[in-house]
Amino acid sequence: MPVEVQEDKVILKHALGSSAEVYFYGATLTSWKYHEKELLFLSKKSFLNGTKAIRGGIPLVFPQFGKASDSSVATAALPQHGFARISKFEWIGVSVDNESEVSVRFGLNDTQIPENVRKDWPKKFKLIFIVTLNDDTLRTNLIVKNEDKAPFDFQALLHTYYSVPDISKVSIEGFYNVSYVDKVNNFITNVDNDQSIKIDQETDRIYANVPTETIKINLGDESNEVFLLKRINLKDTVVWNPWIDKAKGMSDYDDDEYKQMVCVEPGNVSNYITLNPEESWEGGQIIQYKH
Repeated sequence: MPVEVQEDKVILKHALGSSAEVYFYGATLTSWKYHEKELLFLSKKSFLNGTKAIRGGIPLVFPQFGKASDSSVATAALPQHGFARISKFEWIGVSVDNESEVSVRFGLNDTQIPENVRKDWPKKFKLIFIVTLNDDTLRTNLIVKNEDKAPFDFQALLHTYYSVPDISKVSIEGFYNVSYVDKVNNFITNVDNDQSIKIDQETDRIYANVPTETIKINLGDESNEVFLLKRINLKDTVVWNPWIDKAKGMSDYDDDEYKQMVCVEPGNVSNYITLNPEESWEGGQIIQYKH
């Protein structure tokens, strides 16, 4: 069977050898393998038992990114990165199953999130998360529906952790002449003047309104391995690596793992999206692995 439903996760297998795993907890995609080669980073110290957000893979950020700095916004009392990544999603089922692709769906609504979180954000909503696996391509889509009687505001992001052999050899193309907020440097706004980003220190940047159609993540100067990222209705992109000091302070992350990962995260996080009653919004990403 191309889709195996287990107690805590779902495993997708493509006819040509690729696979993916998605936990019900957070609907977090924890593994994407191209012919046995793991393409996503998952910390060996990550909690997979539902006691803490999963460190790695593709956690879902909703309805806020980070921790709201403005205490007057509706999401201000919510935990870091919202509640989707710490809520258990329901299994909706297989939507596509053929030779070229396999696609599955997960759902979350307001009655399924922790009671204390519902009090902090008492909106009626529904999320549908769709994972589609092709031979060398992974597609993830998030649908948000407002089932409340009033509009609500939200942010969303696909917090994608890429597995890399050596962070010092990685370069990321697609942000030339794009402005970004530098969270490491007092949230100042800069314009990126480099044709490609190299990671050689703690990096935490929010690139807003990125016009580039395809973001390219090169895994090495002498390697043909690249990830090609296309964003669907997600105008911003976050680039993150904790580097040495921050890595040491994270209980669910090994001290040296910063060398084996980089986050390139498409989302809408530079401002809020307003969704009217009965309206839906959809955003996503298409990642192709080339070698």
